[in-house]
Amino acid sequence: MTSMHQGSPTAMPKEGTMSNPPSPTRAPGRLRKSALTVAIATVTAAIVVTMSLALYTDTESVTANDFASGTIDLTAAPATAVVTMPVMFPGDQVTAPLTIANIGTAELRYAMTSATTEDVLAGALVLTVKDSVSDCSDAGFAADGNVLYSGVLGTLASIPVFGDTTPGADVGDRVLAAAGSEVLCLNVALPLATSDVTEGLATTATFTFDGEQTVNNP
Repeated sequence: MTSMHQGSPTAMPKEGTMSNPPSPTRAPGRLRKSALTVAIATVTAAIVVTMSLALYTDTESVTANDFASGTIDLTAAPATAVVTMPVMFPGDQVTAPLTIANIGTAELRYAMTSATTEDVLAGALVLTVKDSVSDCSDAGFAADGNVLYSGVLGTLASIPVFGDTTPGADVGDRVLAAAGSEVLCLNVALPLATSDVTEGLATTATFTFDGEQTVNNP
């Protein structure tokens, strides 16, 4: 009878020292551990992003930036009938001062034009405009002053007396500072040599003063 112990005994592996690879049944545990690691990393990243937005901030306002437009405002005194003579004969004249003022807030320049209601008598009447006249009267008109215009009283179509109404600085324009004024002396004469074709006629003159700003208007 052959003994069961004949030959080399088969070595039995020790408990817990199996040489075979680990059972696949342990893989899910590793996956769970990896997933947990990723989840933790994701949460950590979210916390970092949220904390990076917590910055110090401040706001400052600059108020009361106010603006207002300037004005130019021409006035004439008297505003009507500065020179008038209801009954006029050759050799007569009439003289009177006219104050032009700028009651606005900015410097201006101005021009003067004249229009009449007819041309025959108006063409015979001589209008002379001066500044710097010491005595603006019939007696004192010729004594001094600077002649700004001397010519016909006006026409139906209107004529320039001094300056130019087109925008920009022109020869003859008068300049007035803000709150400034000047006195013009106006004289209207009917010369002795006037033809009798003017007899019995009447005319009315309208003097117009056009102003414009000088700032940004060369």
